[in-house]
Amino acid sequence: MRIAQLAPLTESVPPTGYGGTELVVSLLTEELVGFGHDVTLFACADSVTGARLVGTASTGLRLSRQPPHRWAAFDITSLVKLKEMSGEFDVIHNHMGYQALPMLASLNVPSVTTNHNPVKDYCAPVYFAYGSLNYVAISESYRQLNYPERINYCDTIYNGIAVEKYQPSVATERRYLLFVGRIGADKGAREAIEFAGRVGLPLKMAGKVDGADQEYFEKFVLPAVQAGLVDFLGEVGEAEKIALYAGAIAVVYPIRFDEPFGLVMVEAMASGTPVIALDRGSVKELVLDGVTGLVDSTLENLVRRFKDGTFEQIESRACIHRARHHFGKQAMARKYEALYQRVLNTDRLPAGV
Repeated sequence: MRIAQLAPLTESVPPTGYGGTELVVSLLTEELVGFGHDVTLFACADSVTGARLVGTASTGLRLSRQPPHRWAAFDITSLVKLKEMSGEFDVIHNHMGYQALPMLASLNVPSVTTNHNPVKDYCAPVYFAYGSLNYVAISESYRQLNYPERINYCDTIYNGIAVEKYQPSVATERRYLLFVGRIGADKGAREAIEFAGRVGLPLKMAGKVDGADQEYFEKFVLPAVQAGLVDFLGEVGEAEKIALYAGAIAVVYPIRFDEPFGLVMVEAMASGTPVIALDRGSVKELVLDGVTGLVDSTLENLVRRFKDGTFEQIESRACIHRARHHFGKQAMARKYEALYQRVLNTDRLPAGV
């Protein structure tokens, strides 16, 4: 098949640091190339891929000097290039989001849109206007929480990772709790600090601080860093992140929003590292409570169950088994490959196919 992958331009593909969607796009693209498909990736010009690369922005927009009010122009430019080349593709896979929907609807090429982010109020009318296009949910929770009655979710496909990269070293001694992700209220950074303090273990925090989260960081995280209660590492690269997972007793994931998927949870399990998380969104689909981590409705319950011995019953091999058998990149790519073929056969798929 001749497949176009339309990536967001916020980060390079793959990302050098933070960037879950871009990592998924990269893994999917490279697997499809490996399967023998003719793949074209629309992404930042500094992306690294075995596919044909069509670059727009010279680098990821978040780390560039381009002011945010100009970012939409780069998205549109990428879409213009996609339109100009559309006759070269059998199917277009959109990861950019709602910005691409009007263009996709105007092209005479079947398309699939993976919704990586929740459908917010400000963009919901766009999704509703093009709700009959083919959409993929990244978890069953996502599907149920994001207008299944108005958006044509034709499949649910879990994100995949390169599970083999995250195998822990048997010689690694696990000494700390770990928080990985954007340092903000919805990711539960403050609650992670509270959990670590209440169970009496050191906490390492690795993640970016957006401008919108700077005040939150200075109020709730920085004082703990200055007091020596938290080792704040900032945004880390892939190799450092993998090493951090391997050395962690557990990854603390006390999210305060309905998580669409959560690559951090899957990466942790692939490292043999249990996940301690609040029950929001997709968490219970990914993490098996009492088997690959602790999942509960309150921080108080998580603290109690960590202390009462429940956590000690969790085995690293169960975490690794879960990640390898459910969240591998090849399985993800094969499912998308099958979906593309169904789209080619029928153009518009009925919901739930």
